[in-house]
Amino acid sequence: MKDIMKKIKSYILVAMVGLSVTSCEDFLTLMPLNEVVLENFWTNEKDVESVLLGAYASLETSDCVTRMAAWGEMRSDNIIPGTDNSGDDDLSQFINENFTSKNSLTTYLCFYKAINYANTVLHYAPEVKVKDPNFHGSELAAVEAEAIAIRSLCYWYLIRAFGDVPYVTEPSIDDTKDFFIGQTKFDDILESLISDLENYKKAAQGHFSSNWQKKQISARDQENTSRFTRTAIEALLADMYLWKGDWKNCIDHCKYIDSIKLVVEYPAIKAAQGLDCTIDLINGYPLIAETVGSDVCGNAYNEIFGDGKSFETIFELPFDRNSSNPFVSSYYNGQNSTTGRLKATSRINRGSSDAVFDNNYDIRYYQNILESGSDKGIVKYVYQSVKYNMKDGTAPSSSVGTRRQNNSEPNWIVYRYTDIMLMEAEAYVMWAKQTADADSVNSMLKKAFDLVDAVNKRAICYPRYASTPLDYNKYNTVNDMEELVLAERRRELMFEGKRWFDLVRKALRDGNADYVSQKVAGKNPNGSNSSVITNKLKNLKGLFLPINYDEIKINDKLIQNSAYSTEREQSHKAQ
Repeated sequence: MKDIMKKIKSYILVAMVGLSVTSCEDFLTLMPLNEVVLENFWTNEKDVESVLLGAYASLETSDCVTRMAAWGEMRSDNIIPGTDNSGDDDLSQFINENFTSKNSLTTYLCFYKAINYANTVLHYAPEVKVKDPNFHGSELAAVEAEAIAIRSLCYWYLIRAFGDVPYVTEPSIDDTKDFFIGQTKFDDILESLISDLENYKKAAQGHFSSNWQKKQISARDQENTSRFTRTAIEALLADMYLWKGDWKNCIDHCKYIDSIKLVVEYPAIKAAQGLDCTIDLINGYPLIAETVGSDVCGNAYNEIFGDGKSFETIFELPFDRNSSNPFVSSYYNGQNSTTGRLKATSRINRGSSDAVFDNNYDIRYYQNILESGSDKGIVKYVYQSVKYNMKDGTAPSSSVGTRRQNNSEPNWIVYRYTDIMLMEAEAYVMWAKQTADADSVNSMLKKAFDLVDAVNKRAICYPRYASTPLDYNKYNTVNDMEELVLAERRRELMFEGKRWFDLVRKALRDGNADYVSQKVAGKNPNGSNSSVITNKLKNLKGLFLPINYDEIKINDKLIQNSAYSTEREQSHKAQ
């Protein structure tokens, strides 16, 4: 870990003077590290802002975005290896649960780089406030809230992927600290993250610009969706409380976001746009309409995934032609074939009672998948825009999507509003599961259903098309409603880095990995590798990744996940 932290330090120093990482070696020859940090920097608010933005930029690197997607999606029942793998054995083994601690996708340095940026801001920003009279207390608190949120998001990915990880809250600014440390338990880190976010959430910006409500939905200020606002922190907290099993707090944080969308943002945008507002109220929840004045679906996709910065976006990583999205361009729909390095499992089908997309009119099937024979390519994020006429429940066979140039520009969404709505629904269901009073149970299940139904109605363009919405009477038990919520989350958030984490959360709640094993073992139609998957996921520890082999070699205080331990890695360690 010490060697890693030295590397991190160089990245921070580069960001401080506005240089690229590639110029690191030249820059570091100019003057001693401590002299740069303590004498020639951290003098005013702009210095603090530049390092804070460096923390955000570190999340947009290829390593970080790839791991956000890989850790949250690739092990799930959505994805199998594609046709453009180019001999990438690490990728195939990762998807098929046949990987070891030497797999490159188990490295996590990129998140610790971002964490160290955030820790450095938190360390020096209070000192800058003393030096800069224009850097006021409220501005300092807002910066600290953003830094806390960035650090918390990084640890949130790390603990959901690995379970127990090293937990560092001090920056690496000199060589006096010992960074050879062991892991902190998942639950202890989660409690600390929640405490930090709760303490700082009120200091965060509500909106970064007062002009956002005057603009078209697809042209909101990028800062409001690519930096941590109060709403984005509330989303992160809701997610954490859902994993913790604190249903009431999860719902309360979701309801805060409901109120911002419904009471603050929706009326302002509607007033600015007049009768042409493209937001519908569905079951009382404001959602971007799929159809606008015609039978053509695709408007919601175009605003959320095409243009980005949408009304429904809560936090996303921004990309453009000058800073391309490294994951989508490398892993999703290939340039010269239907599938890229990844493709959807053929078991993602539609139009039958046992199908993932059980309604023929569910437009999300075509917004996620491009069929070509037996192959199913991934097109979410790859298409800039889509248009579908679903009147007969079947999308046209001709091309209905406009591809991005080089698949390089889509923003990567971390949280959006329908994700929050479905978190809220899940919390209601799980709360109902622990409630004895029948009337309370029915009330909670109905609230959960209304949230799921709103998301589903938008997807089937109800009532414009002759389709049937969900029927509450088919899901009015706790177990049926839980399955409905998980199924809707899968349909709505497919290929967005959510499905594997959803499966792990359910497994931890159930106390066993049976559900996950059943789902994932069936993703290969020919049954290949099912025994490996079943064996790997026979206990809860197999749901988490191994600490990378190189980390274990460097730091003898790290303890390997017992599901992956070898004699070499564990001979001198007590589990």
